[in-house]
Amino acid sequence: MNQANELPIDQDIAPPSPELVRQALQSVVSSVAFQASPRLQQFITYVVEETLAGRGAQIRGKAIAVEVYGRSIDGTGGRNLVRVEARRLRRLLHEFYEDQWNGKGVRIFVDPGGYKPRFSQKNTTADDTSEVPSSDVLAKHPRLRKLLPLGLGCLVLIAGLGFWLAQDSNVVLPPTRSLGQAERAALGEQSLTRLQAANLADQARGMFFPVFDVKRQQIALGMFQHATELDPALSDGYAGSAQVLATLAILAPDTALRDDLISKASEMSGRALDLSPTDAWANGANGWVLAAQNNPVEAKKYARMSVELAPNDGHILDLVGITAILASAPELAAEVSNPERLRSGSGRFGARNIWGVSQLMLGNYEKVVEAFQGAPAAGAPVSAPSLLFQAVAQDQLGHSQEAQRLVTEMRKTWPEFPSEFLAGRIFHNDDATRQAILDTLTRY
Repeated sequence: MNQANELPIDQDIAPPSPELVRQALQSVVSSVAFQASPRLQQFITYVVEETLAGRGAQIRGKAIAVEVYGRSIDGTGGRNLVRVEARRLRRLLHEFYEDQWNGKGVRIFVDPGGYKPRFSQKNTTADDTSEVPSSDVLAKHPRLRKLLPLGLGCLVLIAGLGFWLAQDSNVVLPPTRSLGQAERAALGEQSLTRLQAANLADQARGMFFPVFDVKRQQIALGMFQHATELDPALSDGYAGSAQVLATLAILAPDTALRDDLISKASEMSGRALDLSPTDAWANGANGWVLAAQNNPVEAKKYARMSVELAPNDGHILDLVGITAILASAPELAAEVSNPERLRSGSGRFGARNIWGVSQLMLGNYEKVVEAFQGAPAAGAPVSAPSLLFQAVAQDQLGHSQEAQRLVTEMRKTWPEFPSEFLAGRIFHNDDATRQAILDTLTRY
């Protein structure tokens, strides 16, 4: 990137590079507090990446409400939510830097009164690398000084517990880390750069929805590409790049651009499979690329293989679900998006919307209405397609007034949304659903 000089920084310090800023971002979102809050991970990632792209001055609460929280573009509730979440973000950032930061590198601030981040970088000297006396550490971190007696007490308790366990070999402690945490710990032992790349790819895949948000997809693509730069041997960055490039190809109105994006997506999915042929994400991304190439038979094969490899991974299930929709396999889409199905992982899952579309394709219109009407209450994204699919279902149920209201709201809120174009692109293998959508748009 060439926008490094546009970064907001402290006046007396040289601008930090985008690379250093992303390293600082990675440290923040990988912390325990932020791992427990995927939405705040997406919040800070969004504002930092927008600033690195030179769009920091354009960051507004309304944009965050739409881009991060999927709220209506003209609703005040979304902006109120962003203000509340921004206060949480500032508190967690402060706690992170008070308790876990070593004072080196870039520090990220989100000052009250706005959402554009500020970056501060201390100049390091040879003395910075020397060992810091424990008394100095405690002086710099008063919270640690307060916790020291409690920590000593815990050590005594742990020592006693260890002695007791030594006397009773039948006692088994429960695991202290989740599988994902253990995998990341193992990556950290192997390579900190690989760990950083894996974490960056994991953050970016949480930005997959709303699928039709081109700017959001482009941000995610930049993160995936950076992951491949950090570790060219890790398949995640290539799988994610393939996923986004295929999505952008579906959304591209220009045939030449579409073909170029599909070609690049195919290349990326091929690299991911070469590196990790049994990885669920690599197989799922390849299925999505094949669906975008209008190869439904092969697309469904890779999609099912992906589910078999990771039957409860939320992102994989969503990727398979939209692949099934594009490949005109509504039964598979319904299977992986079923509200009763267990799913794991972090990120913004689109299962509710995928379930609604699968029911539309299957003709279960009451379930379509139920799925999309419950989205705002559940914090799920509200988008132009969700209003359109509701309108189609209401029209099929004979509720003309409600169908008219939904189409009017969609056109008012998203006047540039290409409804007819996307109906043809998404449902090109499902004539009945495509025609129902076009009829609804014509009628209202």
